[in-house]
Amino acid sequence: MNTLGNARALKLAGLAYLAVLSLFLVLNSYARSHHNWDVIGYTAVAYRLMGETGTDHLSTRTYEDIRRATAPETFEKLTTGGYRAAVYQDPEALRQQLPFYSIRPLYVALSIAGSKLTGTIADGTALVSALCGGLLLILGWVAVSPRSIAVAALLPFALYEAGLGCLARLSTPDGLAALIALAALLLCQRYPPPAMLLFALLPLARTDFVILLPFAALLLHGRVPRLWIAAMLGAGAATVFGLNAVSGNYGYLRVFDFTLVSGPQPYPAEMERTLGMTDILGAYARGLQRLVSKDTGMVALILGTAAFLAAKAMRGRLVPFDKAVLASIGFALLHFLAFPSGFARHYVLAACLCLILWARLIDRWSVQRQRRSPDNAGQQAAS
Repeated sequence: MNTLGNARALKLAGLAYLAVLSLFLVLNSYARSHHNWDVIGYTAVAYRLMGETGTDHLSTRTYEDIRRATAPETFEKLTTGGYRAAVYQDPEALRQQLPFYSIRPLYVALSIAGSKLTGTIADGTALVSALCGGLLLILGWVAVSPRSIAVAALLPFALYEAGLGCLARLSTPDGLAALIALAALLLCQRYPPPAMLLFALLPLARTDFVILLPFAALLLHGRVPRLWIAAMLGAGAATVFGLNAVSGNYGYLRVFDFTLVSGPQPYPAEMERTLGMTDILGAYARGLQRLVSKDTGMVALILGTAAFLAAKAMRGRLVPFDKAVLASIGFALLHFLAFPSGFARHYVLAACLCLILWARLIDRWSVQRQRRSPDNAGQQAAS
């Protein structure tokens, strides 16, 4: 009875500890939001969805909102410099930026809902990201369900360093997409239908997460009818094509050029540059160099986990969760091959799942070691 009571007390203490840390992450991230450049695009798209159609008025409303949400020095950073000043001063330049952001309607809609609490769309984007960071922390904990006190104490901080802290402070949909994807991958084994629904919703958060759907199909193979899997893949592809068509997006090559080669342009609709092989190879070299130099730990974690799972696969010892981790690693690899941005926020899903895998292994080893200890055996016999 004492052993059972102690276990329940430790579990309750762990849940309280997790709740406090998650709440702190949300509040701290919201209070210290980066209000990065993307906040301008998402705020403008939100106002357009709310019925603001005039180009001049849309620009005015957007920057008034951001001015109210940010400190004067932050607002100055967002509106000065060649590119940023041009977008600030010319409403037409802002209008031409919107196709990059209107393809993420789920994040925009949630930001509008969040603005009912915060008072501004800009702060609404920060609130959504902060909440997603807190929920990712909780979901990572649930995926491990740590029984070791050491793992329970350190896991939240490890997840934070794996990228949750960064995502929670950015006005981007990366945290939202990672949250949906992580939930879907964790549900694949026991609850395939809800997992499929989440996978189908992913492109509404970030269209590039459609790359994860073929891996999801492999995970779901044999668990649900093939027709369901085909419907999930079809819905994801249709969502991506539909969003790009409705938003008037500029196409893959121009986005590649705008982001990774030529750099941001005030008038992307007028870009005429033709990418050469030297430009493309240079983008890959810069992206790889950025990842290796600035996010060495994350790269080592993902590559080390991939090697570990490859060794397990050769011995035929993969379990379903291992396959989910491999799916996230495959997604990260394909994402880099398709768009070598070198930004760690695009690979947080894989980093978190790799970390969860190691936390589960360490937790299991710790519990087994504790059970084998002579003192513990004597205490159990006495009780």
